[in-house]
Amino acid sequence: MAVGFAAILAALSSCKTVETVPEVRVLTNDSGVKLGEFMAHGPTFLLGGGRPADGSSAKPDVPSGVSARLLEMPSPHNREARFFTPASGTLQVVSVERPSDYHLVAKDLGAWRKLVRTPSAELQASGGLRSSLSEIPWVNGARCFHAKARTYRFPWGDAIVFLTSYVQGNTGGPVNNDMLVLVVQGFTSDGRYAVCGQFPIRHPRLPESLWDKGTKGKVVLPLEDEPGQVETWLGSQPDDAFQPSFSAYAGFLESLEIKGGRPFLRSTGEGG
Repeated sequence: MAVGFAAILAALSSCKTVETVPEVRVLTNDSGVKLGEFMAHGPTFLLGGGRPADGSSAKPDVPSGVSARLLEMPSPHNREARFFTPASGTLQVVSVERPSDYHLVAKDLGAWRKLVRTPSAELQASGGLRSSLSEIPWVNGARCFHAKARTYRFPWGDAIVFLTSYVQGNTGGPVNNDMLVLVVQGFTSDGRYAVCGQFPIRHPRLPESLWDKGTKGKVVLPLEDEPGQVETWLGSQPDDAFQPSFSAYAGFLESLEIKGGRPFLRSTGEGG
């Protein structure tokens, strides 16, 4: 006997191994930020993440969801080996319906949910944005500072936005435009999805790269020694001094439409 599609969905929805892949699109806007096509994926492992070296079973780092990349990404000014992680230019919307199934998700979920509801004026002083608080999905790099942090309420949910740089070791250089990242971490109003982006952003008074020799007229901020100095200087800069501006990125995020999507059925035992 044939089984109707609605019955199949109902059966899947009652199964404990089900999470959903969201439907995301960008509505018409004048932000100037252009995003490519969203691609769906199942649970995955990030390079350097939770998978054991011997290939044995482990919890994935990235829940099922969708991701898209900015169409216009600046080229790095230096292509040599580096100890920092430049902005990926990627926006990810992933399921947090089953957080315990994933490595480095469940332990930080509650802290992020609290942060996105914290008034902007209290964020910097609260200390909640500590470097050990991993993004969802996780980023393989440590945040050096948290500048210009503020919270937003978008049509799809709440988010926190801040500036940082990611490092994996000693850089021996100043904050620069090759490694400055605008981070977005948010959650949809229904609580089903985490929204995370790492976008490129620059300031004309910062050196262009870690090895930039033309520092005349530039602001040189030691990355490792003075995180407070970095946060103070970046925090004092007008939003429209950055390129793209904070308002451009906010307008882009405002234009996102995120809806609950199709069920994604995970096989028994997947993810540990």
